[in-house]
Amino acid sequence: MSDRAKKARGHAGATTGLFLSGADGAISSVLDLKSLSARFRKSLPVRIYDNLHSSESINAVRSVVREERLDSVVLAGESPLFYRSARNGDLLLRVLQEEGMNANRIAIVNLKEQTALPHRATPLEATRKASVLIAVGIEKARLSHDVGMIEVAPKKTVAVIGTTSGGIYAAQRLLERGFHVAFVDRPRQEKATPASADAMPTLAYVKNHPHAVFHVAPLEELYGYAGNFRIHLKGGVRLRAGGIIVAIGDDLAYTGELYPFLRLERSNEGHFRTIFSDTAVTETVNPGIFLIPHDTPPASVIACADSAALSLDTLLKRHSITHELFVSEVNQEICGGCGTCIKTCLFHAAELDPSSKLSTTNIKRCVGCGNCVSACPTGARDQVSASTEYLLSAIRILASYNPPNGIRLLYLLCEGCGYQSLDFAGREGMEYPTSVMPLSVRCAGRIDTQFIIEAFREGFSGVVICKCGDDRCLNIVGNTDLDRRANLFRAVLDSRGISPERLRIFGVSNCDGNSCVRGAVDFIEHLRKMGRG
Repeated sequence: MSDRAKKARGHAGATTGLFLSGADGAISSVLDLKSLSARFRKSLPVRIYDNLHSSESINAVRSVVREERLDSVVLAGESPLFYRSARNGDLLLRVLQEEGMNANRIAIVNLKEQTALPHRATPLEATRKASVLIAVGIEKARLSHDVGMIEVAPKKTVAVIGTTSGGIYAAQRLLERGFHVAFVDRPRQEKATPASADAMPTLAYVKNHPHAVFHVAPLEELYGYAGNFRIHLKGGVRLRAGGIIVAIGDDLAYTGELYPFLRLERSNEGHFRTIFSDTAVTETVNPGIFLIPHDTPPASVIACADSAALSLDTLLKRHSITHELFVSEVNQEICGGCGTCIKTCLFHAAELDPSSKLSTTNIKRCVGCGNCVSACPTGARDQVSASTEYLLSAIRILASYNPPNGIRLLYLLCEGCGYQSLDFAGREGMEYPTSVMPLSVRCAGRIDTQFIIEAFREGFSGVVICKCGDDRCLNIVGNTDLDRRANLFRAVLDSRGISPERLRIFGVSNCDGNSCVRGAVDFIEHLRKMGRG
C-alpha cells in the first residue's frame, strides 16, 4: 500500500465537527443557519456562533474539539482570505492546531462573500446552495490527510531589497535589535529613487554599522521560507536570510525584475501590494516577506518601516518557525521516472532521485502550485492541499445543486486572482445567480482535462476557469500553462460531443469582481440560448 493510501486510511474513522458563523448578521440575516444545522447534525457535531472569531467563540470551539475528540473541522463563515488578511485572523486556526489538529484537516467554507452577500435577494436558494458548499467542506476534511511539518531555526539576518528611505529606516531598527542586515539593489543606469534628506543621518548610521553590508547585483534566485530564505545574486554572492523587506519605492522596472522571485501580489498598475492595506500594512502573501508600499506618504514611511522591523523581530527571535509542507507529493509505486514534472516545474522543485531514478520533491523549493500534477502522465503526482480525489468528489457534490434557472456553472477559481475577484464582488454588493458553484484550486495550472470532463458528465451546463490575468500569476506561469492546454480541453470536449463553447476562460485581477460577475451573467444567458444540446 502506498504512503498516500495509508495516510487516507488513517482517517477512516475520523470525527469532523461543523462550526457555523453568523458573521454578526452578515450571514445569519440571509442564510437559515438553524436549518443548515439540522441538515448536518445527524451525522456530525454542529455548533452555531454569532462570530467565530470572538474570544468567547474561540474558547467554545476549543471546548467542543476536546469534548467531541474532533480530529477535523469545517469552519463555515468568513472567507479563507479573512484568516490571512485580518490581523490575528488566523488565531482560531492556531488554537485548533494547539489542540493537536493538523492544518490540512481544517476546511474553510466561505458562506459570507460567496453565498450570503451575492444572494441576499434569494435567501432560500442561498441556503440551499450553502448546504452544498458545506458538504464540499466536509468532504475535504474527510479526504485530506495530515500535511507534513518542518521546523526551521530562523536566521538572524534580514535582506533589505532597495535602498529607499523606508528600507534604510527599517534596517536601522533591525540593527539596533541585534540583527545583521544585507542590502540588495540592482545596478542602475538611470537615477535611483533617492533617500530623503531627512534619512541621510540614518543612512550614515547604517553604512557605518559593522553588521550591515551592501550588494549591488541582479537577483538570480530566491527560494525557501520564513526563517531561512536562500538568495543568489549574479556574481556568485550567496545569502541566507530569515526575512526580507522590499523597499523599492515606485520603481516599476525593478518590480518586474523581482516579481518572478518574490511572487508577491501586484496592483493593476504593476506595483507590489500588501495583503490588506487597512490591517496588514506591510505584510505580504508570502510569510517572512514584508513590503514598504510604494505609495506610502512621507510622514508614514517611518511607521511602515518600524512595523516591518517589529514584525520580523517578533518572528525571527522565536526558537523555531514551523511550516506546513503544502507541496506536491509523489506516489513512487506508479512513477515512471519520465522527468516530465522536472521539465514542467519552474521552481526546480521536481527532482529525479539518483538511486531509484524516480521523481521526488524538493520541499525547500516547492510552492505547491500543482503544475507538475497536471503534467504527470501516470498520475503519480498529487497535491497535499487539495488532492485529485477531493477535487473530483467536490465537483460531484456541487453538481447536486439544482438552481431555479436550470443552468449550473462550475466556477474553477485560482487562489491568486480568481477566488479573490469573486470575494471582491461579494464585498462590493454585486449580485449574481446562485447557478455559480465555486471551487477553489491552488493555481489555474493545476486544472486538467479530467475535471472539465467530470463536470459535464455530472450535468454542469458550463465550466468557467477564472485565472490570473497577464503578469499576475503568483506561480508565474500557471495561467500561461493553462492557456497552452486550452485547445486540448476544447478538442476533448468536441470529441465527446460537447460544444467547446460551454467552456470559458477568464483572466482577471484580484480586485476585478465586476468581470467575474458580468462574465457569469453573460455566460448563463449564452447557455440558455444554446439549450441542452
